[in-house]
Amino acid sequence: MTDHARPHAVLVILNLPVPDDQRAWSQALALRDDGARVTVVCPAIRGRRPGGERVDGIEIVRFASFEGQGALATAAEGVWTATAAARAVRAALRTSRGVPCMLQIGNPPDLLFPLARWARRRGVRTVYDQRDVVPVLAASRAGFNKLTPVFKGAERQLVAASDVVITPSEEQRARIARLYRRNAVIIRTAEVSAATESVATESAAPRNDRDTVLGYLGVIGEQDGLTDLLDAVALLRADGAGGFRLEVAGDGPALPAARDHATRLGLDGLVTFHGWLGPGEVDTFLSRIDAMTVPDPDNPFNHFCAMNKVTHAMARAIPIALRPLRENSRLVGPHAYLASDMSTRAFADAIAKLLADSPESRAAIASASRDLFEAEHSWARYAQRYVDAVAPGRKR
Repeated sequence: MTDHARPHAVLVILNLPVPDDQRAWSQALALRDDGARVTVVCPAIRGRRPGGERVDGIEIVRFASFEGQGALATAAEGVWTATAAARAVRAALRTSRGVPCMLQIGNPPDLLFPLARWARRRGVRTVYDQRDVVPVLAASRAGFNKLTPVFKGAERQLVAASDVVITPSEEQRARIARLYRRNAVIIRTAEVSAATESVATESAAPRNDRDTVLGYLGVIGEQDGLTDLLDAVALLRADGAGGFRLEVAGDGPALPAARDHATRLGLDGLVTFHGWLGPGEVDTFLSRIDAMTVPDPDNPFNHFCAMNKVTHAMARAIPIALRPLRENSRLVGPHAYLASDMSTRAFADAIAKLLADSPESRAAIASASRDLFEAEHSWARYAQRYVDAVAPGRKR
């Protein structure tokens, strides 16, 4: 069967390219394996160039884009990417005639509801993949909180224009049911070994086997709490704790401030910043650390997030020290070093407990965490559920 005779699934994301975006890439591969022709529309950022290519049987269309810094530039980015993405999606869908089609829109932002309406009027099955709760994120960030009603209106429109809503978080599912009376499908994780960003990294500090290596992995934004982690490390040092160091992998708008904060605290000898990791480098980084730290602070947005750094660590049996955010707490169950409250002091105490535990005790907790991941959170558990919920041409 030729490509144009097969059901056609078009996935569009606005804030990362593929195959770097693990969630979208795993979904695309699952739809491909189910027999669909798959096109992914995404921005040409982080070293990617505009244009089209075919990777592992997936058609990729990257549109010219940029990453805005600050409220005005971020708003301009959102409008630009929504316009460019909509144009590319329409072109992709017009290449399919007389076959079932599906359009999946992954946020943030939620600005593609006109595209969803356009597709739905043409008989295309529409899917909203709510990765982030944009109105809650906006309300949590200075400079964006006044726009919260606009974001909530866009979210409402996108939910209404979608045949199916999927989300990675039980907290998000409950919110969607409460606000919009829609039953979202939980699609928890992506394949954790998928490729990530391709950019240069800083040289890693040589491994000293006497040290316990704490790790941080992820995007570094205002809501991610890396400066709180640095404050916790400073508290541990003040308490007289030793024999550990911190390695930070990631990039984002708050990274320069985090570097400066580490220097002000006198932590340059304890903390190594690697920048964003390229293909294959995530596994190398995770094999080098002894524990994952999850410092994300107490704001409404963070309670909704099923965080990738948590599932990465669970899948690889890496012990985790984290704050008691609701969705993360649900992910790990009792199999982690959970802070007693959201304060920096309590987070430092959770890390101290991990450092004080024997390697055997840490390994037992991490092994139980991996078993929980494989039983309840792995992509192998959710891939078929995803395909059954969204695949074009499936009888339902």
